[in-house]
Amino acid sequence: MNPYARFGLVSNTVSAAMIVGGLVAFGPAIVGNLKGAFAGETAGMVTLGVAVSILVVFWLTMTEAIFPSLFRINSFRRMILGKYYFEGTWLQAERIDDECRMAVIDIQPSGKSFIFSGYALNENFEIESNALIEFSNVDWPFITYKYRNSLSDGRDGLREGVGEIQFEMNRDSSRRFNGFLQFVSAGRRVKIEGTKLTKGSEVKKLRSLEGRHQLFEKYWELFFNRSVRTAKPVEQAPVQSSVEAPVAAAAVPTIEAKETKIVPRRRASDWANEPASKTEPVRRPVTRRGQR
Repeated sequence: MNPYARFGLVSNTVSAAMIVGGLVAFGPAIVGNLKGAFAGETAGMVTLGVAVSILVVFWLTMTEAIFPSLFRINSFRRMILGKYYFEGTWLQAERIDDECRMAVIDIQPSGKSFIFSGYALNENFEIESNALIEFSNVDWPFITYKYRNSLSDGRDGLREGVGEIQFEMNRDSSRRFNGFLQFVSAGRRVKIEGTKLTKGSEVKKLRSLEGRHQLFEKYWELFFNRSVRTAKPVEQAPVQSSVEAPVAAAAVPTIEAKETKIVPRRRASDWANEPASKTEPVRRPVTRRGQR
């Protein structure tokens, strides 16, 4: 059963009832005036043609203009859909193997149908994909749809996909759903679970980055039973102050401190003139007379 067929049923039924009521109330007077204006054999045909034209214009005006405008009002939509009213903002948890991410899904009214769109973020609050429904089929409590991811270039196989969700069946309108997503080319299957945001304050938080982070942290723990694991900051080496630099430099031995004094090379005469001990006098060369 497609609950959105109720919009066409309500529109056609009310329009037909108004036309029948108008014919009963004003039909004889209108027909009498038309017959008086057109005398002769053509009076009947002209009267019938004018009456049919008026009915067609009235029918199209009611079903294509007036009622679609009324169906944009949430109160009318809730009254017609009843417990099948699932439009609004949803948070969707997605599990891909060991990876987890969360998506914001907007189901907005569109005349006698709806528009389904959303975007998914990872634990670092980075947008990884988005979705816009190209085709959908409602067979309550299931919705089967085909969507397109405009953030993918197609080479990763994540450009197009199909999905199916099942709403919970209660007396009131649904607040939860579960299902799966299937990428057409990649062949990866994603388990999904969704909950509807019923508080206006939570929907308002999605309009700001800070509020969205707070909301995601809250529901991330509810969906995945753990807190958000954000990326760790890169550790930087401590910067040495200018006061400690000279002390550290002094503690490191330099090459000049390790160098020893260079001893000049000695000659044979130096060894001959050097005393054997500290008490021994210095030997001087003995020269003979006549020798220089």
